[in-house]
Amino acid sequence: MKPLNGIRVLDMSRLLPGPMCSWYLVGLGADVCKIESPDGADYLRYMPPLRADGQGAWFSALHAGKKSIALNLKEPTHLEAMNALLEDADVLIESSRPGVLERLGMAPDRLREDFPRLVIVSITGFGQTGPMKDRPGHDLGFQALAGTLSLAARSEGVPHVPGMPIADVAGGALTGALRICAALFERERTGTGCWLDVSMTEGAMAMMAPMVAGVAVSGERPVPGGEVLTGGSPRYGIYRCSCGGLLSISPLEPKFWVNLCAVVGEELNGGGEQLDRIFGTKTRDEWSSLLGNACCEPVLELDELGEFTQHQVRGAVSGAGEDLRVSQPFPGGAESAQLPSPKMGEHTESTLQRVGFDPSRLKGS
Repeated sequence: MKPLNGIRVLDMSRLLPGPMCSWYLVGLGADVCKIESPDGADYLRYMPPLRADGQGAWFSALHAGKKSIALNLKEPTHLEAMNALLEDADVLIESSRPGVLERLGMAPDRLREDFPRLVIVSITGFGQTGPMKDRPGHDLGFQALAGTLSLAARSEGVPHVPGMPIADVAGGALTGALRICAALFERERTGTGCWLDVSMTEGAMAMMAPMVAGVAVSGERPVPGGEVLTGGSPRYGIYRCSCGGLLSISPLEPKFWVNLCAVVGEELNGGGEQLDRIFGTKTRDEWSSLLGNACCEPVLELDELGEFTQHQVRGAVSGAGEDLRVSQPFPGGAESAQLPSPKMGEHTESTLQRVGFDPSRLKGS
C-alpha cells in the first residue's frame, strides 16, 4: 500500500509544472488521469527528443503510470463527461490562467458547490489575485521576481540562465504536491475539499526565506556569486580534473578540511589557484574515491546517472536505454516510474464507462 492508494486525480494541466506535480502523486500511489484536448494541445507529447514510439521523452517520463482521457471541454457533451469524472474524483489539477476554467463552465466556486469533497489545485505563475494574475510568463521570469537570479555569479554583470527551472519543478510541482497531500489530510478531518492557489513565483521565493531574512538583518545585499554558498569560497566550488571531468568540493567544516589536506598531502591555504593545481593532477573519479570523507563528489553528467552505484542501489534510477528513468523519491518509485505512458485518449472509453457515462455520446459532438 502507498499513502495515496485509492485517490483519484484528474490533471488538466500541460507542459511541466502540473504534470510533474501529478508525477509525484503517481509515485505516492494516486490514480492519475490526464485530461487532454484531442487536438494535442500539450506540446510535450510531441516535443523532441522523440522515443521510438513517437512520444516526446519528457512527456513519456512525466506521464508514466497515468491514464489519458481525450475531451474537448468546449463541447457540451464532453463537459458533461468531465462532470461525471469529477463526481468520482478527489483532486483536480489545472494550470490555466485565471478565468479560463470559468469560461469553460468550470468556475472553481461552482465546482466547490457541486463537488464539495473535491480538492482543486490551480498552478499559475503569479496566483489567482494581484495585479499580475493575468500576465503570461515562464520559469525564468518567475525566478527573476523570486530573487533567485540575484544570487548567482555574473558575466559582465548579467547572471547566467539557471540550469534548472526551479520555479516550475519546485515552486509549482513540488509545492503543489505537498499542498495536495495536506488538503487531503484536512479533508479527512472536515469532510470538505478546498481550492488551492499555487503561485510558482511564491513557491520559488519560499526557498529564499533564509537569504531574505539575512538581508533584512544586515541591510546589505548578497554579493552575486560572492557568498560562501554561491561561489565566494574556494572551499565550496567546482574544479576541473586531469581527465577534463569536474569535482565538487564543500569541506567547509574544519574537520572535513583537515581530511582533505591529509589526502592531498600538503597544507592548504584555501586559495583557488592552489586547489586548481592540485585537482588537475588526478582524474575526477580518482579524486572522488580518495575524498569521500572530505565532502567531495564527482559532477555527474545526465548520461552517467544510470551507471552511478549509489543511485542504482537505492533505486533512484531504473531501466536502460531510452527507458532510463529517474524514480519518484518514495518507496516503490522505481516501479511506478517504469510504467508506460498513455497514448492520446487511450483510457477515455473505459474510464467514462466506469463512472457511468456512455462514451458514445461524445462521438456526435
